[in-house]
Amino acid sequence: MSWQARYLPDLAAIEICYSGNLTMEDLIAAAKEAMNLAQTHRTARVLADCSALSGGHTIFDLFDLAKDFAAAAQSINMQEAVIIPAGSAKVVDVKFWETTCVNRGLNVRIFHDRQSAIDWLTK
Repeated sequence: MSWQARYLPDLAAIEICYSGNLTMEDLIAAAKEAMNLAQTHRTARVLADCSALSGGHTIFDLFDLAKDFAAAAQSINMQEAVIIPAGSAKVVDVKFWETTCVNRGLNVRIFHDRQSAIDWLTK
């Protein structure tokens, strides 16, 4: 599996760590698991770590995913902090994800380090 999701009780947040190549099926499965964990733990905070992400999906996949999950994420007022190192080759794709989500009314923001992402999620 190229992703892992877990609940972080100290942050009251769901963390999803992505690594390697992610297919569209991987993206859908990760999003569904994040939504399930968010509902189970009654949190709207998501920390998405894309530091080890290398690809495998397209921007069209990201566009479709944002479209499909926008309503569910808005219903719980989800807030997602996405971590991607500044020099990563995937910054453009992650920036596209942020823009697509924001255009759909979702609260998504990119950070280049974990602590900044956590600070934003918990303020």
